[in-house]
Amino acid sequence: MKKEAITIPLEVLENPVVSLQTKIVYCVICTQLKHSGGNGLIYDDLAVKCGLTRKKLIQSIQELVDRCLVADHPSLHDNSLRREIRLGEITDWSELTPSVPPRTKKRPPKKKQTKPADDPASEASEKVQKN
Repeated sequence: MKKEAITIPLEVLENPVVSLQTKIVYCVICTQLKHSGGNGLIYDDLAVKCGLTRKKLIQSIQELVDRCLVADHPSLHDNSLRREIRLGEITDWSELTPSVPPRTKKRPPKKKQTKPADDPASEASEKVQKN
């Protein structure tokens, strides 16, 4: 069996906005397109290959369509069994990353509690300061 390589753009893999499951779906779709040409991909088969449920797969494909990584096609929205999937054409990779930062909340820094020293000299100096 001859091994063939596929290329996944680094902008997709390192993008913090694109979810991990969507990246996996994109990689599997690229692999399937390399072998079958994209004609007749079935959601159930893709879901099994990605290790996702059909619902999560459909959400990921919709995210790929929204980010123009997969071309929109009527078969992606109707009830047909076979789906016509083509990769999108991105001319400007800055469109992939929105200007809105990812949904992360920074926690306030923890306050450090100072522990008393076990040194008897420091304990004596504390007693002197209190008196």
